[in-house]
Amino acid sequence: MPHNNRDFGRAVRELMQHRPGQTYTATRVELLEWMDGRDETPQEAVAIMTNPLNELLCEECGWTVGMVCPECPGCGCYTGRCSGWRHHEYMDDDARRELFEEEDTCEECGGSISLACYDAGCICD
Repeated sequence: MPHNNRDFGRAVRELMQHRPGQTYTATRVELLEWMDGRDETPQEAVAIMTNPLNELLCEECGWTVGMVCPECPGCGCYTGRCSGWRHHEYMDDDARRELFEEEDTCEECGGSISLACYDAGCICD
């Protein structure tokens, strides 16, 4: 629950500017749900909620605009040829473990061969 009702009211009104047509009550509930269990002020919550990089890109994998991999044509659902640096960053531990078991590694350097962006192979070449 917010510490200061005035700060919370200001934050709700600020968030309403980014949610045209949404009522004060609906915006207040949205902000309360967002803040539930988090350790941030209402102003910090509004800044995060309205940041364009936090806009949902894909409902299936949950990637946001800020998570886009510059080497891929899509979101986290894309499993084609990619070095995987961005995908590894947002993968959960189980998915990372499965990928590690599937990929081929170079015996000399231990680098990934199957996730190489280009046909260069491992970093030993």
